[in-house]
Amino acid sequence: MTMITINWDFIDKVIYINLNRRKDRRLYLSRELKKLGIPKDKIFRLEAIEYSPGYIGCAMSHLHALHMADKEGWKNVLILEDDIAFHHDDDAYQRINKYFNALNHVNWDVGFLAANYQNVTQLGSVDYIVKANKAWCACAYIVNQNYYQQLQHVYTQSINALLQGGQQHEYALDVYWHESMLRDCWLGIFPNVGYQQPDKSDIEGQYVDYRGLFAKPLNEITQRQVKKRIGNQKIKVDILFQWSPGWTNFETVIDALRNDDKFDCRIIVIPFTSEGSTDPTNMAARAFLDECEVPYYGYENYNLYERKPDVVFLQNPYDVNRPSIFSCANLIRNGIKIAYIPYGLDMGASELNTNFQYNMACHNSASWIFVRSQRHKNEFALHCAAGKDHVHVVGHPKFDHYHERYCSTEKTVFTNNLKTLLWAPQYIIENDPRWSTFDLYAHAIMDIIDQGKVNVIIRPHPLFIQWINHFGDKVKEQYAQLLAFTQNRSNVIWDFGADYKMAYSQSDALMADVGSFLLEYLPSRKPILLLTHEKRLGINNSASFIYHDYDVAWNEKDLYTFVSNVISGNDVKQKERLAALSRELYFAPQGAGHAIIEIIKKSFSLESE
Repeated sequence: MTMITINWDFIDKVIYINLNRRKDRRLYLSRELKKLGIPKDKIFRLEAIEYSPGYIGCAMSHLHALHMADKEGWKNVLILEDDIAFHHDDDAYQRINKYFNALNHVNWDVGFLAANYQNVTQLGSVDYIVKANKAWCACAYIVNQNYYQQLQHVYTQSINALLQGGQQHEYALDVYWHESMLRDCWLGIFPNVGYQQPDKSDIEGQYVDYRGLFAKPLNEITQRQVKKRIGNQKIKVDILFQWSPGWTNFETVIDALRNDDKFDCRIIVIPFTSEGSTDPTNMAARAFLDECEVPYYGYENYNLYERKPDVVFLQNPYDVNRPSIFSCANLIRNGIKIAYIPYGLDMGASELNTNFQYNMACHNSASWIFVRSQRHKNEFALHCAAGKDHVHVVGHPKFDHYHERYCSTEKTVFTNNLKTLLWAPQYIIENDPRWSTFDLYAHAIMDIIDQGKVNVIIRPHPLFIQWINHFGDKVKEQYAQLLAFTQNRSNVIWDFGADYKMAYSQSDALMADVGSFLLEYLPSRKPILLLTHEKRLGINNSASFIYHDYDVAWNEKDLYTFVSNVISGNDVKQKERLAALSRELYFAPQGAGHAIIEIIKKSFSLESE
């Protein structure tokens, strides 16, 4: 038990924010405040605003607390969240008293009792106060009366941006305040006298333990914000693997990492959370890796906070498709660098597509994005809020060892001598039929199959069936007809395999909607048909050359013409397509996987100098 008491005369009032349903936390914090010796007449409980997502409700609650302090005219207010835990020892209590006394004699705006500091400036005159330059977590901070209006303005802007769809990693309360923190006088006690207690987070919806973030040594948060490599300490790189069709995004990167003794690489299988998903433990990804004899960790046996990776590779840019512990905001908050290789060779046009491709939290938070071409990189300059300086042209790992993977000349699927077409229909989202041409061309393709002059491999997008309800009843009926029609036919097969090695190697030409296959198939040098229509989504600037350099079907007549040309061996667009191959895709001399790890290694080498 501490022999020192805290002098609370400096603090005018204390507000703690607590959800009505978290009576457990209310009881806990009441005991905590009593142990600190805070006079009861200084303490106010503020009912937290429940709002989904939780980080918006959090910001609203803190704004409400400032409104109360401003309205009541308090000289300052200590705002606490109900998961704050304090250190109850003589050293902590003594530092609190010294801290309060110092604040009484300087001009200050905000004072932290506990924060997740990323960067601070030491004050030469005292060893228990730091100037906060960048810090997260609004669990325990004092606001001076002169700063109420300014901070209310900051919080209001944060909330408005979030309500309009702004990303958490940019506009959450404890991110949006960083500009004010740099500009104004935000001080903090150091070491922290408190921390967020391990518990189920009302914001993240799961158990979290952030204690390590409140116990960083001073040398880790002063000056440059990097993890210094000590001696032969390896760079820890973790691959978050969710989706077996995207294995080729990572395969050569992982090979390069595991063959370089400067890296410690692990593959972590995590759930792919999406509408209609029926595999919460991602057994499909585990089975794929088991079959490939690739070692991995299941997410249930992985502790992000104990492992503390230096770098995490994300397989897709969508936070909504990952457990929240692996959200971009949480990774950045924990000092983990994000690397991203676009999971598909994106090319679709539309405002929604552009945001998905260039301006998600992942794109803006990543330390490195690795892209296929300079044209692709230039699109980030136009559409990514973070610009293109963190974008590197390395080619795409999908193209490493391409011919060994996909260009087998041995035909093993069909026993006849007919040419084989690969048809890759796209899925749709948000009930927008413009994403796919399935409804336009399914009957024509059934007719082509029925004529018996070609073989057809049907490989729908992996989300096609999962999201088929977005198509409507007409398309669901068409799909049922197609399934029934193709049964027991010797010249058609469906491919739902974990990879598309069979589909690529056994086909002689591709017919596809706007999507990654249009570029992924290009190095095969085989004919490619873009399936589109004047009422369907177009192609963005990074791949607009396709309209000129590929065969394009705007209607059924164009489709039949392409099929006829494939049957007769007449590759009308061969010259233009092969010119596009050498012009539009970059191939690194030692492969994209090798180029990627060299960039990461160089980055850490520069930071350690």
